Parts: sequence; C-alpha cells; structure tokens
Amino acid sequence: MPKGHHYGRTQSRTYTGEYHRINASVFKSLLTKPLGSYSINAEHLSHDHKKLTLKENKNAVRYVSFIINDKPHLIALKLDNRSISNKLYITCPYCQKQRQSLYAIKYAYACRQCIGLHYATQSERPQERLMRRIRKLRKTILANGNQ
Repeated sequence: MPKGHHYGRTQSRTYTGEYHRINASVFKSLLTKPLGSYSINAEHLSHDHKKLTLKENKNAVRYVSFIINDKPHLIALKLDNRSISNKLYITCPYCQKQRQSLYAIKYAYACRQCIGLHYATQSERPQERLMRRIRKLRKTILANGNQ
C-alpha cells in the first residue's frame, strides 16, 4: 500500500515526496568558489531551477539568486559556527527561516511549511507505524547479522 494511502477518501494533503528537494549540502562547495554563474546537476529540475548566480552582499554574506519566471529568488547561505561541523543552512525566500532543504515548486523554491507540505508518515494509522517500525528493526538486525 503506498504511503499516505487514504482508504477510499480523496487525498487533501500534499506530501514532500511529490516535490523535488534541494539540500543545503548542494551549496556547501559554493562557500569557497568565486562569485559568478553556476548550475545544479539534477535532471529532475527545470532549466530555471538549475541555473543560479552566486553573489555576496556588503556584510560578506553569500547568497544564490535564481531567476524563475523572470523574478529573482534569493536564498542566503548561512554557516552555523556553533559546532565543529560548521553546518550550512539555506534560508527560505518566503519566511526567511534557516532550513536544511527547500522544495522546488512551479515558480520558486520554498520550505515545507510555506508550501504546506506534510510527511507521508503523518497520515499513517497506528498499525502502519508499527509495521514500519518492525521493518526498520528487521533491517537493522539483518545488517548486524551479516558483519
């Protein structure tokens, strides 16, 4: 049974699996590269969603600019220096919150909350959650048994 199956009811929620996602790790290499034009290597994205321009503001904050449907969409790249890992966050162009991933919608990029997306597991029944947990435990046991 597919995730988010509604047993005969019409689906009213949209799920994250229906949209293409870009992670912050895609932009990590741009922190050290020179300013200019780049593209994302992903066949599932449209031409406008692939082409980007790396820029920097006067406060030395780097951001990428996408021109989608003749409108600029700015996504800031923010490095979190609170831990050793120096985690990179990208900001949602709509709510300006730091995110690990954004979703490609028809004319922009946005975070899950701004689009109103849900995870498929949020629609699971208790029995389905139990079955998913059992499958996960079986997979772990089998992986540990092969070592």
